[in-house]
Amino acid sequence: MSVVSKIRQLLRRVVPAPAPAAAVQPPPSEFWTPGLRLDDHIAAQGSTIAAWLQQRRAAPALYADLPASALDQLRSRWPDRVSQTIAAADRVCAHEFDLLGSGPMIIMDRARPRTADGYEPIDWNVDPILKQQFPLGFPHKAWNPSMRPGLADIKWPWEIGRCQHWVTLGQAYRFAGDERYVREIIRQHADFVEQNPTGVGVQFVCTMDVAIRACNWVIAFDLIRTSPEFTDEVMARVYRSLFEVGQFIIGNLENKYEVTSNHFLSNIVGLYAVGASFASLPAGQEWVAQCREWIEQEMRVQVLEDGMDYESSVPYHRLVAELFLGAARLGAIMNAPFTAPYLDRLQQMIEFHEAVLRPDGMMPQVGDADDGRLHIFSEYGSWRPQDGRHLLGPAGAMFGKPGWTAAGGDVAAWEAAWWGFDPLSLPAPGPLADRTQLFPHAGLAVTRRSGHYLLVTNARVGTNGFGNHKHNDLLGFEYHSHGVPLMVDPGSYLYTSDPDARNLFRSTRSHNTLSIDDTEQNDIRLDYLFRMFETSTVEHRRFDASGPRVTYEGRHTGYERLATPVTHERVFEFDSITSALTITDRLTGSGGHRLAWHFHLAPGVAIRSVGKGRYRLEAAGRQWEFVAPETLTGTIATADYSPSFGVKVPCQAIDFAIEADLSAVSEMIFSINPVAQA
Repeated sequence: MSVVSKIRQLLRRVVPAPAPAAAVQPPPSEFWTPGLRLDDHIAAQGSTIAAWLQQRRAAPALYADLPASALDQLRSRWPDRVSQTIAAADRVCAHEFDLLGSGPMIIMDRARPRTADGYEPIDWNVDPILKQQFPLGFPHKAWNPSMRPGLADIKWPWEIGRCQHWVTLGQAYRFAGDERYVREIIRQHADFVEQNPTGVGVQFVCTMDVAIRACNWVIAFDLIRTSPEFTDEVMARVYRSLFEVGQFIIGNLENKYEVTSNHFLSNIVGLYAVGASFASLPAGQEWVAQCREWIEQEMRVQVLEDGMDYESSVPYHRLVAELFLGAARLGAIMNAPFTAPYLDRLQQMIEFHEAVLRPDGMMPQVGDADDGRLHIFSEYGSWRPQDGRHLLGPAGAMFGKPGWTAAGGDVAAWEAAWWGFDPLSLPAPGPLADRTQLFPHAGLAVTRRSGHYLLVTNARVGTNGFGNHKHNDLLGFEYHSHGVPLMVDPGSYLYTSDPDARNLFRSTRSHNTLSIDDTEQNDIRLDYLFRMFETSTVEHRRFDASGPRVTYEGRHTGYERLATPVTHERVFEFDSITSALTITDRLTGSGGHRLAWHFHLAPGVAIRSVGKGRYRLEAAGRQWEFVAPETLTGTIATADYSPSFGVKVPCQAIDFAIEADLSAVSEMIFSINPVAQA
């Protein structure tokens, strides 16, 4: 018998049946219909809402509810971060947000009046860049992209609707003791629920965002649970809505597609957090037990044998690792740790994440990036989405790896403290360790040494061939010398609001690799913005890191489907002491073909021709010589680099193209060497 059936039986004994005249008509069937109310579940346990609230106040559900001693340690060690947190909360109180590259902007709903106490509602359903309002009041299952106003991006309302800024308000309350931060959370909750009833409108179209929102609600309610402003009346209202959201999540899981992804994982991690809030009730216990089973399952499904998330994206790997890490931390807090295989694979995920970080600590923009996080404990509204070091803090503390936490710097240690780890145990900042490793399943080879860095990408289409976040970057690379980024992956920029840009940024011609006959390595169909059709296999032929000179040799078959097939093989030889790099392209095939190379320079890198096939790169007071085959004529062009979603920065690129008969031309060699400083 299910939990709901048992409760219905108990309710017949505990709760008097309502009079017929008081019966509430259910909403139309096309809208979401909730199950039993929170009060009914509590009553079925022979308790009252007042008693349950008292129990809820007594202990937090998650890990961010820090004791006064820990807060004092944070004030002492990081006074500037405390001040920054309070300043960020003040901006939130003014309804100033910086979302997905928007820059600071006030987001108000001028169509709704101020409340009696002066609160001005937020517009939770607007694209503030295009100033387009999404429709209100429709059943969440009735959503269709044709309902979108113009090219408005639905990610905008989803991003503010994640309510990750409530955590900042809760932190500020804990530091300053100012009740206005509590009042802001309470007002925003009422505001949100008024415009977005459960199951209605764009805020319930994507269960992933509902679940991330729910997790952040749980944390925020934990942080303000002792406030006198958080009265029993208010507390009952917010937990009733949270319980209803938990019911919505379990009824609208995103596991009905060809593959599961970060969406379903977000669903179940968010529901796991909600279940922890209601762990004294059978429904909460059922959610916790089921989510733990699913989370263990998804670790086996979504994470490759060498530790990378299977969606072929480094930024999405950061999100997925944070989701799995958050679940593991909650399991430990609940004295119910996850299995040893789960924790071992999670540790591999962090090892991969740390290994591929650039010398400056930023993530290489391999694959898609939309800045997704489970929760944000530091620098809300001003953090650099490309900076993934925050994750090293709690991971280092969890797995007894102080080197990880140290390599993440102050932000990592601060984050670890808000994950419930003792601030006194967290190490001082230190450098990223040198790394040289091939991740064969992930399709990435990395060398990082003394500011020199080479990352080679050669991965099959991710998500079991679905390719939702994969780019056509086979045998592409990112290269840094003496701590200076020189050639970089261009990133993602935007999704649905600019389909042309979306397809350009994930295309072969935008990556540091070779395209033949203007053919994509894997098929991209313009109307499938989150699908790539696998037409290539990849092979790692050799990886030699036995000495300071690191060699990677790989190939792919993406061009073997041409009328006259061609196999592309590329060899990288990287001197990890001097940073000298040689790239050799070997082509196996015949007949005439158009060969085109693209080299994408990092922002701030200047390039000029200094002779036939020779170019000078200049950045950060240093120079490098880039040498191409003399048979090629380079074109220096303007390009764009996207460090995070919605942001693009101008840069330069150099492109080469030639019509060649492969029976006569089968090898091309490029090199980059630092120029000795005077």
